[in-house]
Amino acid sequence: MFANKFHNVLIIILCSFSVWIDVALSKGYLHIKVENGLLKGLINHLKDDQNYYSFLGIPYAQPPIGRLRFKDPVPYKKWKGVLNATQYGPNCVEMTLRQMTYKVSGQEDCLYLNIFVPKNRVPNKKLLPVMFWIYGGSFREGSSDIYGPEFLLKENVIVVSFNYRLGFFGFLSTEDEEAPGNYGIKDIIQALKWVKSNIIKFGGDPNRITVFGESAGSAIVGYLMVAKQFQGLFNAVIMQSGSPLCSWALQKNARKVAFDLGLAMGITTNNSSSLITYLRSVDLPNAHRALINVNLLNFLEVFENGGPFGPVIEPESDTALLTKDIYKALKNGDFYKVPVLMGVNSQESKFLNSMLSFARSVFFLYDISPSSLVRSAMNIKSVKDQRIVGTKIKQYYFKSKSFVDGDDSEFANFFSDDLFVRPITKTAQFLSRYVPVYFYVFDYEGEIGKIWLNFAATYNKNVKGVAHATELWYLWNPKWLIGNFSMSVEDEVISQRLVKLWTNFATFRNPTPETQNPVDVKWPKMRSSKMDYFYIGEGVMIRRDFKGANMRFWEELYCNYSKGPVGTY
Repeated sequence: MFANKFHNVLIIILCSFSVWIDVALSKGYLHIKVENGLLKGLINHLKDDQNYYSFLGIPYAQPPIGRLRFKDPVPYKKWKGVLNATQYGPNCVEMTLRQMTYKVSGQEDCLYLNIFVPKNRVPNKKLLPVMFWIYGGSFREGSSDIYGPEFLLKENVIVVSFNYRLGFFGFLSTEDEEAPGNYGIKDIIQALKWVKSNIIKFGGDPNRITVFGESAGSAIVGYLMVAKQFQGLFNAVIMQSGSPLCSWALQKNARKVAFDLGLAMGITTNNSSSLITYLRSVDLPNAHRALINVNLLNFLEVFENGGPFGPVIEPESDTALLTKDIYKALKNGDFYKVPVLMGVNSQESKFLNSMLSFARSVFFLYDISPSSLVRSAMNIKSVKDQRIVGTKIKQYYFKSKSFVDGDDSEFANFFSDDLFVRPITKTAQFLSRYVPVYFYVFDYEGEIGKIWLNFAATYNKNVKGVAHATELWYLWNPKWLIGNFSMSVEDEVISQRLVKLWTNFATFRNPTPETQNPVDVKWPKMRSSKMDYFYIGEGVMIRRDFKGANMRFWEELYCNYSKGPVGTY
């Protein structure tokens, strides 16, 4: 017993005098001293000798339960002894949608982060760049544990992943001081603060942190740029298939949704304090059915008003994160100016095909009332003009002039443009006026992509192009998705290429620097007037004007009929 106590004391003394020190308790373990205390991590052994360190389930904030539900995150206090950081922390409460069926899982005590460090990290050498990952999932689902970091670690970067609150727990808002919203994004900021303060202990450079995310995670990256009071926490961004200008990325009727949830639980009140007091007391099992009902009720609203629970514009306060019109902020350069790598997949909404059989039964509403196609963000006041614009949209995208009779490729084209391409390219144009922007289009249909689409029940051979989230499984080890499946030679080439471009950007702020260019093609900075982009298919090349005719169609509608976009685009 005395020997064990002496051994632990020795570890603490040694760690307190070192930024990075390996102290083996037993084979395969090591310890790191951070501000909160001592961590016990793992040495992971891979077949190709690309070993790495992992520190899993590190608490970065107090459990957001009880009185802390619907509150900003509270920094985690110091812990006693050694924290076992060898297993992922619990996933946050999430609501998954598969085969048009919702399922609720996870738990509230979930604010944990993970740090992965290449094994060849040498003490006292140059600090490594850090890649801070924000997962997507429509703000209602997602977790850090499915993103295997092995591909990225081979390029000598440190990878950080973490969980943040989702759905009801992360984004419920009464649009007043009782529940202003955006707790999930504030979790992310708290995680960033923890990393900024501690990453040097792992050999990471606190002045080279690249924040990157996909879909909802990418939209959050954009929100972090607009929330300028937090500038300095990161130094570059990567935005994959998402932007705060996407219609689904901003909840415009948050107060209504909050009280709809109360009604679904039998709470009849129009008082925010009474509602939130009750919602803080309800346990998760009793909330399940109500949450599912509210999500189903607002299913089609996502195209217009955002998901039921998502980012909101908050009332002004000392702790408010987002209080201004996002469109105007990006247009006017009112954001934190750092280099940007961003882009889309060639046919984002191919993943919606599994929903078409369900959705066609309600799309007849667009045929009866084409003005329903006009997004509120277009800010068209005239009822007559709304009808004209809606008819133009329908006729442009659907040869049959009917939503109900539209084929799958027409739906994929329309929803890809409406939900992704239009707002993301507009975001890129705005950003490129003020900062370096490297824009890409990913268009490689590989074996892993097909497996992903089959998993998501969205695969449709009649729709050409690469669906939403496909590129993820070339950046991240997809072992959760495909088990022991081996990559084809072609997939492996694409994976290595994509990983190198992304890690180059994190390291050099340029995806194709002179000495580390993996493709022998220089990726130019985008100019808003020319829209040059980097095409990533079986090969790579520089192209211009992705979906240019479609984007000009929308520009003309905004120019001729809109009073000026509001919030989104």
